[in-house]
Amino acid sequence: MTAHPVDTVLIVAWLVFAHLVADFVLQNDWIAVNKANGTRIGWSALGVHGSHVALCLVPVVFAYGAQGLAYLALVTLTHMAVDRWKVQATRVADARAQARARERLARGALSGSGLGEAWTPWPGMLFLADQALHLTIALVGWLVILESSALMPAFVDFVNAVIRSWDPAAFHAVVLTGVVLVSLFLVNTRGAYYFALAMVAPRTLRPAPDEADGAEALAGAAPRVAGAAPSVGDAAPRAGDAAPTGASARIAVTVMAMERLLIASLVVTGMALAAVLVVALDVAARWRQLGDRGFAEWYLVATLGSVSVALASGLLALAALASLG
Repeated sequence: MTAHPVDTVLIVAWLVFAHLVADFVLQNDWIAVNKANGTRIGWSALGVHGSHVALCLVPVVFAYGAQGLAYLALVTLTHMAVDRWKVQATRVADARAQARARERLARGALSGSGLGEAWTPWPGMLFLADQALHLTIALVGWLVILESSALMPAFVDFVNAVIRSWDPAAFHAVVLTGVVLVSLFLVNTRGAYYFALAMVAPRTLRPAPDEADGAEALAGAAPRVAGAAPSVGDAAPRAGDAAPTGASARIAVTVMAMERLLIASLVVTGMALAAVLVVALDVAARWRQLGDRGFAEWYLVATLGSVSVALASGLLALAALASLG
């Protein structure tokens, strides 16, 4: 099989796709909640997640042999290490936010924020850092280990058998387009959902461990705000006064996912400016609610994060598809 110019872009797109499947399709709530708690169950959950990462990279071993196996080991082990770091770092950030909120309470400076007095952007930022590290390691590992390696003859024969009478350029175009579009869908549904959850999960002011006896008094002094979830990968958040709840929350999540998919589609098809109209219509539909400070805070953080993911993923997908010429 003669190398085709699209091969490099296709391989990179596939490695990104493999990561998305491992992190956002195969990873269930049990893994996300337990994988970094340091117990036997936690290590088991982390190991299961690592096995998912390795499973998604098995085709690399078939394609590159020993070099592919080295790549699989590198990505799997570093993925597990980065995940453990991210959850631990998120817990530290949450603890610091709680401490600062208690200081504000002591000074009588609580403002009644709709996202909770202990809200912090760090869980969302650490989620992005986690994803960036995973993808950077995957791409650097490819450059160092695989980029100059030859494909295994058996793998080449298998691909040729699959292609048969297909034009190689047409085959690569179809596969690349499929991988990019499915990846775009996963990013703007599963990935963006967890990012938004990490950003807007309300966080209630909780008493310090040595203040357990005064918990009731503290709860009474603090404003009635949201429940506390350290991050995606910890406990699920309880909705607060600012955030939608129940059916409204499910509707909001669905609308935002559809909005992201629409914006990403507009970017990929060269109509990025039309995305402004989508956001404008969304704002107009919620205009009266924006008079509530708590809802406005929740909505602005969620919408800006959501639209940013849609635009960024759409531009990356457009760049990948542009390689088709």
